[in-house]
Amino acid sequence: MNNLLVFLIFAVVNFALIAAAYKFFGKRGILGYIILSVIAANLQVNKGVIFDFGLFELEATLGNVMFAGIFLATDLLNEKYGYKEAKKSVHISIFANISFIIIMYISTIFQGLDYSSNFNEALNLFFSINGGALKAVLVGNLVYLISQSLDVYVYSKLKNWNDSRKTLWIRNNGSTLISQLVDSILVTLGFALVGIFPMSIAFTVIITTLIVKYIAAILDTPFMYLMSNITPREGADD
Repeated sequence: MNNLLVFLIFAVVNFALIAAAYKFFGKRGILGYIILSVIAANLQVNKGVIFDFGLFELEATLGNVMFAGIFLATDLLNEKYGYKEAKKSVHISIFANISFIIIMYISTIFQGLDYSSNFNEALNLFFSINGGALKAVLVGNLVYLISQSLDVYVYSKLKNWNDSRKTLWIRNNGSTLISQLVDSILVTLGFALVGIFPMSIAFTVIITTLIVKYIAAILDTPFMYLMSNITPREGADD
């Protein structure tokens, strides 16, 4: 299946799951999905993909859809529960992600049996000292803290400027477009510096990643309006 089609389907499914998490579990569901997304994105980012637009192709790293979902989720928390709740979700998700990596790193130290050799190799590939995921997490969490903090701050300022439903798309897209620009530049340069991919393709990755993220940001706008009208199931926010 064409990567571009998979990307579009993946984006819709991911944003729909965020809406479902909010409907059934309220802000706790959103927080849980943010934690899931941070962990998944830092694993997926190790995979490079090509998006074929017919007249041209774009090379990017996987994980952009999950990161776009995180920005959507924190914007929803900001919209519904305020700046402090959105900021808290960023800090909690970073702690959860680092904890996950520590736990998985410890699992690579154990001596595995022969029948699990393939699994042992997979763990070492991602979670050993020289593993791709470990490097991605160290760089990714620092950049994530910067870009998400910026996103939450900008969204809050835009909401203070005008909190009407008519300007919801401005808050959602404005904060995301600014913070995603910062995120793409910093994370790409960081990944290149630690050797996840060569510095020679860094500029190309920044441009293509931005295009992919901005497409995802446009796709998430209808879901933002949808979720702004959702009332969580009774007792979900208790």
